[in-house]
Amino acid sequence: MFNKPEVLLDEFDYLSATELETIKRNLGCLYSTAEGTCPGDRNFGLDQSFESYPVNVAQNLFALEVIEKTEEYESRAEILDISFSYEEDGNMTPNITIGLRNTEEDDEEDEE
Repeated sequence: MFNKPEVLLDEFDYLSATELETIKRNLGCLYSTAEGTCPGDRNFGLDQSFESYPVNVAQNLFALEVIEKTEEYESRAEILDISFSYEEDGNMTPNITIGLRNTEEDDEEDEE
C-alpha cells in the first residue's frame, strides 16, 4: 500500500553536510525504519499498523505518526506538508516537505 522513501546514505558527506542535509538524512532513517526493530530504542521508527486501514484513514494515521515522531526524534525539523502520489499498481508514495524549525520563536515562548 505504501512505498517507503529511499534513503541514500552512501552519498552522505559527514564532514561538509549542512544542517538541513543532516536533518533530512536523520528523518529518512526514521521514516524508513519500522517501529520496534531498533534494539536500542524500540519506539524509534514508524508504527506500521496504518497499512491495514482504508486509504483515507491510513493517510491520516501516517501523517500523525510522522508529525509525532519528527517532533520526538528531530526537533530541529518542522513538517510543512504531507501529500501522497499514487502509482499505477495502487501503491501510494508519501511526499513529506520539511523545514527548519525557528528556534528563536520557541525560546521566546518558553520564557513567557
